[in-house]
Amino acid sequence: MANLNIPPSNSVVRLRAIDAETQMCVSSKGFIQPTLRGFEILNLTSITFLVEHPQLHKKVLFDCGARKDFENFSPRIKERLNLNVKGLRIEKDVHDIVQEAGVPLDELDAMIWSHWHWDHHGAPEKYPQHVEVVVGQGFKENFMPGYPTLPNAIFLDANFEGRAVREINFSDEFKIGNFRAHDYFGDGSFYLLDTPGHAIGHMCGLARTTPATFVFLGGDICHFGGSFRPSSKIALPNQVPNEHLDSHLPHPCPCSMFTEVHPAGSSSPASQTSPFFEVTSFAQSAYLNREEAARSIRELQRFDEHPDILVCIAHDPTLIKVLPFLNNQPEKDLKDWKERGLKQKAQWGWLNELPRNGKPGREMYVEGVWKEGEMVEDFTKLKATIY
Repeated sequence: MANLNIPPSNSVVRLRAIDAETQMCVSSKGFIQPTLRGFEILNLTSITFLVEHPQLHKKVLFDCGARKDFENFSPRIKERLNLNVKGLRIEKDVHDIVQEAGVPLDELDAMIWSHWHWDHHGAPEKYPQHVEVVVGQGFKENFMPGYPTLPNAIFLDANFEGRAVREINFSDEFKIGNFRAHDYFGDGSFYLLDTPGHAIGHMCGLARTTPATFVFLGGDICHFGGSFRPSSKIALPNQVPNEHLDSHLPHPCPCSMFTEVHPAGSSSPASQTSPFFEVTSFAQSAYLNREEAARSIRELQRFDEHPDILVCIAHDPTLIKVLPFLNNQPEKDLKDWKERGLKQKAQWGWLNELPRNGKPGREMYVEGVWKEGEMVEDFTKLKATIY
């Protein structure tokens, strides 16, 4: 078991997952390689988290999902969406989901963004002005001010008006694993981790749910379970248990069904101890720095291999089926994830997405971009209401 040098503490947070009620379809080659026949599209969902410190009476969001009124993205973001998105449907805003679950926005202290991408920062101007924005290193230099002050800006001036923006300063003096770390509440209950590669200032979270167990809030450190599984300590089993797979697949499933699509395919499934995919080298990659992203994913594997850490990347569709969510079970949190076997239940669900006999493991979640029941042909033609 990896020694990650997590400082001991009896302080914990209450962690509740939020289904951001978003379905996206993107081109696989922008995220992973090799590109397999029948797996040209990645189906993505979106998960964020409510982190609560009971003793300090603090509540923060880790990521805010996409905004439903995407006509109010900046002109530059709308241009990018025209190029990259194959399918999109956003049912609700995270700020509405939180309120419907009985958590007033006035009770929030901060929204922590794993990174600046449109499907993680939500609609910040919808939150009370005392709710600060917490971001990774390099954010202010690269993304402030916003539009229209800067015509080509990613964000809007309205997103930050009257609101504190706090940039985390990481130091080499404190690391968890090989990630630079920041003790957010100052008592070991919740850490932010500097996880470079995907985007400027990308951060992950590490939430202590009991004194001995943690949930790794992965953001977009990677986008698919097969990017970090299997690994040297978590080999692909000979058979995947029934609860991991969809009902249309044979039960129990022999993993030889899936190893035929592995780039390093083997006739012996138990020998599969390396991820199915690596970071794409495609020119229009979703990753800012391929080498840094690969290093971050390798370090993620060490966290995933630890039996007391549950890894949750933001866009893993399996988690939608496995975790309890604030949306419909607001009383349930992730304190007992280990006792409930959620790590094992989530571990191999990504195999459902893989192609079989050259045919997609799953059809596209949504074809085209939809807003309030109508298809959007051009994001840039949507009329904004806040600028």
